[in-house]
Amino acid sequence: MKKTDALSKEEKLLLLLQMFIERLKKSGFAQDKIIRYIWLFCVGYYIKYYLPQSKTDLADRFTIISMLSNALKSSSPRIIQHLGYEHEITFFFRFLILYAIDNEEEAENIYREERVRYEKCLLMKNIF
Repeated sequence: MKKTDALSKEEKLLLLLQMFIERLKKSGFAQDKIIRYIWLFCVGYYIKYYLPQSKTDLADRFTIISMLSNALKSSSPRIIQHLGYEHEITFFFRFLILYAIDNEEEAENIYREERVRYEKCLLMKNIF
């Protein structure tokens, strides 16, 4: 893929997520830790790139799952070819869904905490 090719935010999400998963796996983390870190990554990506364009302030764990699902569904063939294997993301996507369902309170808390942290950062930038 050429550097001059413009990537959509969905394509960027998949590429970054793939690199993130590969690094976590190489680091020797257990699968449950990898899933939690992937969740944190997806929450951060949503807050930074999707929330400013959102028409509502309401978001929950299924909003994050929907973002990733839409990225997977709309991913272009060039991204799939560049990744070489999409099964890593789809493999962990199943576990991410189960994590969001089985750990409702934890998943929601991570979203709230990260959103507060992001909004504080924005306020601090506006003050200084």
